[in-house]
This record gives sequence, C-alpha cells and structure tokens, in this order.
Amino acid sequence: MDKKIAVYICSGCGIGDALDIDQLSKVATSECKVPVCKTHPNLCSAEGVQIIKDDIANDGVNTVVVAACSLRVMYDVFKFGNDVILDRVNLREQVVWSHPANDEDTQMMAEDYLRMSAAKLKQTELPEPYKPEQEMSKDILVVGGGTTGMAAALEAAKAGYTVVLLPQDY
Repeated sequence: MDKKIAVYICSGCGIGDALDIDQLSKVATSECKVPVCKTHPNLCSAEGVQIIKDDIANDGVNTVVVAACSLRVMYDVFKFGNDVILDRVNLREQVVWSHPANDEDTQMMAEDYLRMSAAKLKQTELPEPYKPEQEMSKDILVVGGGTTGMAAALEAAKAGYTVVLLPQDY
C-alpha cells in the first residue's frame, strides 16, 4: 500500500494556547516529511472531521495522525473506515494539561510525540483481510482416543470433515 500520510493538529482545548502550533506543523512537514498537515481550532467538530474526510476522499490520504485529545474520548468521531490507518497523539492530557504552558520542554514533548506517531505510521500496514472459509483447511485433529475423543472424531466424520485421531499416549 502506498501511503499518503496527513497530520491534523487541533488547537482547541488549550492546546493552541500552550504550544506553538506553527512549529508543530513544521516538524510534521519538514522533519517527518508529511505531505499534508492542517490545523483546526476544533478538530472533533463536524467541520473539523469533514476536512479529514474530504482529504481521504479527494486527495488520496490513507494514513492519518490526529494530534488532539485523549484516545479515550471522541473515539467514535475519528473513525474513517477499514482502509485508513489512524493514530492519535494525545496533546491535551499528556502534554498541555500536565506540563507548563509555553515552556520549551512542553513544546519539545509535543514535537516528540508527533515524530513518534509519524515514524510508527510509516512502518504500520493495514492488517490482511480475513480469508474466506473456502481457502481454509477443514481437516480436524482430535487429540486423545478415549471415549470423548472417539465420540468427537466420529461426529466430525459424520458431518463430512476429514478427521485425524491422535491417541493421547502417542
């Protein structure tokens, strides 16, 4: 899968008051070489989510970093389908609400979280889809030739499966 990574940075909930959002955007585009980076004052709003959905639909974005609030909240808002890789960077609780605002270390922490997310997504692939039943083996292995093992093997054979019976003392 050819990835087109996009970073979306929320500046609401105090994030924009405590961090240099322009500097975060530069880290995404310059250091992480992300082709799309956008900011919004309320990324979880209908308008903010629509920006992401439009980029997915119209610009080929298939890998998304949402730098905003905790993964524990708004989890249903940031669902973009099974063909989009998503990572969320918790800038709100883990950075700006727990560290001094406009502090050099706070800014560096936010930038590092963004770098880590971009690096992780560059290595992440979508999981392989489930293989249909016709591609899977229908052979059954029954371990144990006692009463229960024999009964299981006979019933599976009656149902049309190929059965391999392995006695327990083998």
